[in-house]
Amino acid sequence: MAQAAEAAAAGAQLVDAGRATELIQPVRAHISGVAICADETGPGGPEADVVRDATLAARSGARLICADADAAAAAVRMGVAPGRIAVRTDPAGIEAVRKAGWTALADLEPWADSPVRTQAVAAVCVWLGAGLIRTPHVAAVRRSAGMTESILGRRPPARERPGPGACGP
Repeated sequence: MAQAAEAAAAGAQLVDAGRATELIQPVRAHISGVAICADETGPGGPEADVVRDATLAARSGARLICADADAAAAAVRMGVAPGRIAVRTDPAGIEAVRKAGWTALADLEPWADSPVRTQAVAAVCVWLGAGLIRTPHVAAVRRSAGMTESILGRRPPARERPGPGACGP
């Protein structure tokens, strides 16, 4: 629970309960503004917002994280709408996932050895069109993703500061 609260405070929009489905209700009760990913339903039946099981996603209406494009295609055949599917990929696979019509979930775990390295890879992933990013360095990646979105013109900058050689008062 503390880890979920810390991630949300750093800017995470999704927290992963994994198999600890007993966390679904407390997270919903105490942390606002975050979606919850879990492997199954919680005790008493509360559903997660995002799941990794296509049958559960089809039944509950939750978004689905698929391990690859084959799993995503199978989920569509099971009745999961393509717009509810995110496919886990590395930066090299983002374009193919997007062209297939799914949201690309860039997993930055292989680059998580340093926040700076993770920020750089996150910027590339956002530039390539990743819709979701999985990282242990939430605050650093949020800053990097926000900066990249601003450079691409998708959102205004958080603040403007003149740099070296800038003109003005």
